[in-house]
Amino acid sequence: MFNELALQIEKHLAKGSNFAIAQVVDRIAPSSGKVGDKALILETGELIGWIGGGCVRGIVIKEALDVIKSKRYRRVRISPEGGTRSTATFKEYVMSCQSKGTLEIMIEPVIPQPELIIVGKSNIARKLVQMASAADFRVSVMATDADLLMFPSANSVSDKVDFSTFKNLTNTYIIITTQGEDDELSVKKALETSVNYVGFVASSKKSVDIKTYLINEGISEERIADLRSPVGLDINAKLASEVAISILAEVIDDFRKEKSNSGSCCGSADRSKTEDDVNDQFNEEYYINPVCNVPVSKKNPKHIVEYAGQIVYFCCDGCKVSFEKEPEKYLKI
Repeated sequence: MFNELALQIEKHLAKGSNFAIAQVVDRIAPSSGKVGDKALILETGELIGWIGGGCVRGIVIKEALDVIKSKRYRRVRISPEGGTRSTATFKEYVMSCQSKGTLEIMIEPVIPQPELIIVGKSNIARKLVQMASAADFRVSVMATDADLLMFPSANSVSDKVDFSTFKNLTNTYIIITTQGEDDELSVKKALETSVNYVGFVASSKKSVDIKTYLINEGISEERIADLRSPVGLDINAKLASEVAISILAEVIDDFRKEKSNSGSCCGSADRSKTEDDVNDQFNEEYYINPVCNVPVSKKNPKHIVEYAGQIVYFCCDGCKVSFEKEPEKYLKI
């Protein structure tokens, strides 16, 4: 199982996927999960590996999805007595399964290395490449006549502005610093991707002009509103190096923020569609147990009840029995 899990981790890291790893770190028998058991949880809610039975799986999936969004580790304790302690890094649950054992599980996020795509070969671009590389970003540069001699610390350099060459744009940031060389077209191409963060180095007047151009080119007002221009934190920057620092600081701040799937935080229609697809897949494959409020896989269900024309899924027989005693308490029809 460990070798299989290691291969899965390697696979999803290569794809640039965000995921979480859960490991049993403490146990009081009886429980099916053992100290050292591990599982990988994807953004879709899929759990690969073993950390325990139905109740535990549901709780871990629920908490892992939140860990991925918040990018913060969390320790979860599941016991017969439960508890009320709940913080950003610790949460307690009642063990509703019949085993009545106790498990403590550490869940940590795995967020692949962020990618910074810099369009342009200006002095600001060169400084930004150096600083972003030092900050452990994967850096790609696209600019006419650009090469690795010009940007030695970049991971890749292309002499064409073509975002289609990037297969995965998760955790990706685009900075346009063309400074008069195909500004409009470069910004338009960037906004046509699913990348949430697109920044354009420009004066306030130039920013207004570029937005007028984008409207005339048919880019939606909602997507144009996502464009960060002028880009960077306001630190009264004057030199190219200072502007690069302000941009990188804003990018890091955005990367470290907790991400939410609600509202219009996610920029373009393409980006929203991607997240909607993930949510639809989760809702298709999992059902929220109305008794303990944790996800239950609809595949090969062991504990189900048909009530008022609905199929209700449970993580264990204990939740099923509780529901059958008072169905109206748990399910709103």
